[in-house]
Amino acid sequence: MISIQTAAQLPIYQVQFWEKGTLFHSDNAYFIPNLIFNGVICKTNFPPNTAFRGFGGPQGMANIENVIQEIAIYLQKDALEIRRLNCYAHRGRNITPYGQVVKNHILPEIIDQLAETSRYSKRMKQVEEFNRKSQTHLRGLALTPMKFGISFTTTFLNQGNALVNVYRDGTVQVSTGGTEMGQGLNTKIRQLVADEFAISYQDVKLMITSTEKNNNTPPTAASASTDLNGIAAINACQKIRSKLCVVASKYFATKKERPQTFRQANLF
Repeated sequence: MISIQTAAQLPIYQVQFWEKGTLFHSDNAYFIPNLIFNGVICKTNFPPNTAFRGFGGPQGMANIENVIQEIAIYLQKDALEIRRLNCYAHRGRNITPYGQVVKNHILPEIIDQLAETSRYSKRMKQVEEFNRKSQTHLRGLALTPMKFGISFTTTFLNQGNALVNVYRDGTVQVSTGGTEMGQGLNTKIRQLVADEFAISYQDVKLMITSTEKNNNTPPTAASASTDLNGIAAINACQKIRSKLCVVASKYFATKKERPQTFRQANLF
């Protein structure tokens, strides 16, 4: 069931899913005052067919985006206008269907800025002109916002761990529970560790994830691996650094010139 007002706002939306993990994303980035989402569990002999990397997000988003598109077609308006009108905003239009307040977001401002910098209106006119003249091909253009939750609803999975070893030659070896799969996790953790110790990025060596060094690791998923394992690495570095500071303060207690970094202090 879908209801729209003359202003093209979406006050009522009811939908039922047989796919896994779509309920948190059924509203996508839109504030809808009245929603009914029903998740139906089906016992079958088939695999779940859900998008593993999307955590069910694509399924829920596809439904509401189709609704937005249908409204735009019915009202003969640009779909971006409908999206912008219904997106999460501030002061009463920032509460999700499950009661979470969407804080510190600038979604309306981002949409407006992207529409301007991408010359969306000009390109859309070019697309429409092409479609009117073409007899064989059609083109399309869309600017779509997205609200995607990070971390796990199963809270015990929101944990990270790290093992940091400091060697006498000044290099640092780091092992974390995160798996590098091309997303740049290892690069970011190396940068964090280098910053904590005030050393060169090249002096930080990151090891392949292994239960030999990191146990009980959560999945590398939910867009949370840098936050979890990166902070774990920072915590480990800070513990080591605090002990190094004690050693440094004693060693340089009688020195006139104090080093600015651990490298200058030659503590390793």
